[in-house]
Amino acid sequence: MEQGHWFTSNQFEIVPGEDQQTNPGCYGQALANWLANKLTERGYTTDVFPEDWGWCVLCQHSEYMLWVGCGAMPTEDFDPDNPPTAHQLVWHVFPHIEIPLLDLRSRVRQWLGKLDLETPLQELDAELICILETEPSVRFCGEV
Repeated sequence: MEQGHWFTSNQFEIVPGEDQQTNPGCYGQALANWLANKLTERGYTTDVFPEDWGWCVLCQHSEYMLWVGCGAMPTEDFDPDNPPTAHQLVWHVFPHIEIPLLDLRSRVRQWLGKLDLETPLQELDAELICILETEPSVRFCGEV
């Protein structure tokens, strides 16, 4: 599976001060909220929260955590007093799945081959592709 999807879009404006919740220049709150709404429409129960690298859309938390990372690729001319506009950024979203570190039951099930992590990850990636491909403002670019 590829390591995510890169695209441009003028739809996801920078929320003033959003990188105070992440790290300087780590944007993606509007994108994460938009994706959370789209994934909720498709049956996922979502939660959006900041991480030090950008924004996380949690899609499932049971035996594993299934989530989408959202962020903008860093710009060389980053100015904290003058954040870029949406059309100046390349956005990156990527699906991820993990077993919580202390969830021993799920780890044992995975080791025994009784916990499928690949299928839900592939399904989430397919949903991401569909959501992005049907959004007119999204223009895919190659890996950055």
